[in-house]
Amino acid sequence: TQNPVSVLAKIASSLTVISLSFLKILYPNGMRILLTGTSGKVGGYLKQYWQDQHEVLALTRSVVDLADDVKLTDFLEEASFDILLNPAAVSTPEACEANSDLAERVNISAPKVMAQICAARQKPFIHFSTDYVLDGDIPGFKDEASLTRPNNIYGQTKLAGEQAVLAAYPEATLARISWVFGSAGEGFLEKIFRLIQEQQPLEGVADKYSLPTSAPEIAKALDLIIEARANGLFHLTQTAEEPVSWHTYAEEVASAVYEEGLTPDLIPVSPRKMVDIPVLRTNRPIHTAMTPARLKNDLDHHMRPWKLVLRERVHELATSMPRSV
Repeated sequence: TQNPVSVLAKIASSLTVISLSFLKILYPNGMRILLTGTSGKVGGYLKQYWQDQHEVLALTRSVVDLADDVKLTDFLEEASFDILLNPAAVSTPEACEANSDLAERVNISAPKVMAQICAARQKPFIHFSTDYVLDGDIPGFKDEASLTRPNNIYGQTKLAGEQAVLAAYPEATLARISWVFGSAGEGFLEKIFRLIQEQQPLEGVADKYSLPTSAPEIAKALDLIIEARANGLFHLTQTAEEPVSWHTYAEEVASAVYEEGLTPDLIPVSPRKMVDIPVLRTNRPIHTAMTPARLKNDLDHHMRPWKLVLRERVHELATSMPRSV
């Protein structure tokens, strides 16, 4: 009997193939994609995801420094590409607080330059942003029309970047994402999975709420956005019945690991408060769970429930583990 998670994963994969077939009509020889942030989780995954169907040019720091507007402008004016995607960012609140000038150059100035060049050359541009731009004092889900009111430099520079992009290129696309797993690097899900295998105690922040999102699901949504030539703001997140805390997230990973038969008992997760976590020393918004309203309403694309996609990822990790005899 096939594992139901495996069956669902195969169905999702077949839908991706359908989407890719339309892209092949639009770009019969594949797209020439300029992609930033390929050393990060999202950019690294997108490079892997597209490299067999398209020509992916990674804009690493050795190619061009995003913090240098002049060099970035010169490079993009000469570059040959069909689409530019920018997941690169100074992406932790602590790093932005430590070097606000770099955060402004990478999170605001660089996206503005990219938007200006893409506007002048009429090339699609997808710029990535974050749930940290939203008003974190208001509980509940936030759609693309929800209020923004960032409470730290990271969120402020990312919001200013969004605004600069749309001012320079109203036909650009903004993609807000949150709590990414299944990517090129270790996300929260993969960290909890590893800690369970190492038999380490588990804990999770219980007083901050957002939504976990799968990198493969982000990539599939991007295929549809590119195919539809859709622009404006999109929330690229999984769906949920209610916003999720890191604590609930960790509990769900532990439950999925138990269901896979990797632990004899369900591993408990200790709740923590944000103020008690030393590495989270910079202020963070509390309520930033996004809902992918425009994907559903404009593109008829339904992002799948986070618990289902989480279990697919845990199953993938479980089946890749060496089995003892």
